[in-house]
Amino acid sequence: MAYIGPNHTKETRRAMNNTSTDPDVNDPASEAVVAKIRRISIVSSLIMIAGVGTVLAVIAYRLLGGQGPSGPARLGAIDAQGGKVVSAVAADGQLTVTYDQAGVPVIVIYDLRSLKEVHRITVGGPQVPRS
Repeated sequence: MAYIGPNHTKETRRAMNNTSTDPDVNDPASEAVVAKIRRISIVSSLIMIAGVGTVLAVIAYRLLGGQGPSGPARLGAIDAQGGKVVSAVAADGQLTVTYDQAGVPVIVIYDLRSLKEVHRITVGGPQVPRS
């Protein structure tokens, strides 16, 4: 409390204070303001809780599923067709597999999502001796 001066007593200080000494007495205007502030803070808290819940739900959805296949693809879905697999590369949603079928290289491109064949390229032609 601020220093008022040497001539003021407790009663003078209490009279200068504008509040009631009885803690249970509040005027209707201050009760209305307190009720309005409580309503605003409750609504604000509920909006914040809903926002945090939404963010947590989106994180759980992303972590637990919703994107991509649920398990690994069956390796038997890609058939070497009587050849030997030389290499396989997965990039940009495609799987590129190089086979060796009776000495002739064959490049087959599959879609990674469906494992369906997209392109087939047979590399070959007459062998030219190198000197």
